[in-house]
Amino acid sequence: MKKLFIIIILLLTIILYSDLPDIDINFDSNLFSDDFNEYFEDMNKEWNEHLKYIDKQWEKLYEESQKEWDKYYEEYTKKEVEFIKNFKAIWGEDFEYVPDKWYDFSNDLKSFSIVTFKGDIENKYGYIEVKVIVDKNESKKNIEKKIKDQAEKTIFKKDEYTNKPILDNLVKKNDLETVKIKKEKEFENKVIYTTKIPIKNNPFLERAKQYIPIIDNIKNKYGIPRSFILSIIQKESSFLPNVRSKSGALGLMQLIPRYAATEAYIYLYNKKPNPRSLVNELYNPEKNILYGATYIYLLHNKYFEFEKDYSKRKYLVIAGYNMGPIAISKMVRGLNLENFDLSSLYHYLINNTRKETSNYLNKVLIYEKEWNKVYP
Repeated sequence: MKKLFIIIILLLTIILYSDLPDIDINFDSNLFSDDFNEYFEDMNKEWNEHLKYIDKQWEKLYEESQKEWDKYYEEYTKKEVEFIKNFKAIWGEDFEYVPDKWYDFSNDLKSFSIVTFKGDIENKYGYIEVKVIVDKNESKKNIEKKIKDQAEKTIFKKDEYTNKPILDNLVKKNDLETVKIKKEKEFENKVIYTTKIPIKNNPFLERAKQYIPIIDNIKNKYGIPRSFILSIIQKESSFLPNVRSKSGALGLMQLIPRYAATEAYIYLYNKKPNPRSLVNELYNPEKNILYGATYIYLLHNKYFEFEKDYSKRKYLVIAGYNMGPIAISKMVRGLNLENFDLSSLYHYLINNTRKETSNYLNKVLIYEKEWNKVYP
């Protein structure tokens, strides 16, 4: 009886926390470090191999678009360096993006919010952390106002697709009125204050139901199951449409504009994208999901078409979405996949890809099972 009780408690714990987000996609290098630049050099080398999978009439569009992306990223890099420099000058520390956290900055960079759906002991479903930096002699009243203004800016920021607040039905008004402000750090003549506002409802269910109309259209267009799209979104961004990663991946499905997003755009519209327009579109949930699902469709029907078994091909697609389809194709091309059952292929990918990718494959499959219970 005692053993049964322990098993029940363990099962309840797993169920309770199975829907919490996971943020184990980490980049060890700093922005613009040698490792980071090497990462992009590798991606650029792979791009020439991508062209082998592309229809001839599109090849020129890809080549021309990459020249335009080079110009765009030259400007982007300057702006990013300036942003990091300004942030450090104000806050006394470096800044780096985490892909499933949403950072919302004030115009003067003296306050910002961090939204995460990763729970902690006090906040099961996550929280909004608000930080402000002020002079040492700042009045308590002004500190409270700055905290509240920044919190409201984030809480009421609208989703471009639904036109409702991104955090709609996730924050209680009373929690905003009764925030507990703590002193976090003092340096020079400055003080940093912070507060946490809890997320009150299951954020994944609340956010997912907003996007089901888009995902239903995708299902009709490409035949990709709803649960699969939802699992990729949860793993990539925790359903936060404004997130970005250190590598420059954007939005719900964390697409790198010049690669996966460009490939999807050319497939859809048979023309090259305008870099600035495409970057802006990736923060729009409807466009982001369309481009992400189109890229998944291309992974299924171009890069991994050599694998005829759908379930095994899906495993390759998941791994390829994270690690890159060329890298995964090279890894399995020498294998006799007909002799691999599904379990064998799963364990081969888990044991032979980098830790980030093996974790990614495992989590997406777990999330897909859970979402299939809600949105089959």
